[in-house]
Amino acid sequence: MSAMEFTTALDDARTLAFVEEINRFFLGAVAAGALGGEDAERIDAAVAAARQRVKAAAEARTASSRRSPSPPRRRREKVFGDGRPRPMDRNGKARVMHLARALMRRTEAGKAYGVIKAKAFIVLEILLWGFHNAKSGLCFPSYEKIAERAGCARSTVAEALKALEAANILTWVNRVVRIREQRFDALGRSTGTRWRVIRTSNGYAFRDPKGAAEMAIASKSEKPSGTTNQVISLLEPALSKSLERLKNCVFGAKTGAATA
Repeated sequence: MSAMEFTTALDDARTLAFVEEINRFFLGAVAAGALGGEDAERIDAAVAAARQRVKAAAEARTASSRRSPSPPRRRREKVFGDGRPRPMDRNGKARVMHLARALMRRTEAGKAYGVIKAKAFIVLEILLWGFHNAKSGLCFPSYEKIAERAGCARSTVAEALKALEAANILTWVNRVVRIREQRFDALGRSTGTRWRVIRTSNGYAFRDPKGAAEMAIASKSEKPSGTTNQVISLLEPALSKSLERLKNCVFGAKTGAATA
């Protein structure tokens, strides 16, 4: 191989093993006297540059492949029966829709929507007014039924529900049932029955903004805990004694005036 062929092969090398193979041929040519002088120096420099280039590319690929560990996926609760229904009257539904409408407003320049997009708002509206029973709180339509009412694909419904849950507007549990099915062997003969638990649909529940606000207010007591005696006992001893003397003087004066 000529010096030009060596340098061309080194430029095309993508792995360190290929570079070392070319270097082995190069050293053999130098030992046989086929290469020497400036050509040998130029090829030796090209081998060193190829090694460095291939190593840098390998490190870059390794760094790009390293990803931060994703957070553990939250396990969805599975419930037999109707799920966890939450009754809600028309006023509560109106408050939920008002909150969703406010979250649709864009928060950054250049964005058409905010936290909730138009399709997610439509899905929420269909769930609240089309499927949710205000009295019983039941709401468990399938993805297909929601997509049919919303005029969108099933995948769009799934993304809309995730966005609504992330906005703390609704949540859901997996409704499951236990069924008994027949078992057969390879020849088609019955081998008995077995029980299976299968998922039917999701049970949706909506969060009323008014209810959340009332719970937050109720958690803060307007009156401090503890009695007056407990508060006084926490004061410094000297101040406690002064208050005790003042109380004795006041009550003593009143007693003397009443006696007179």
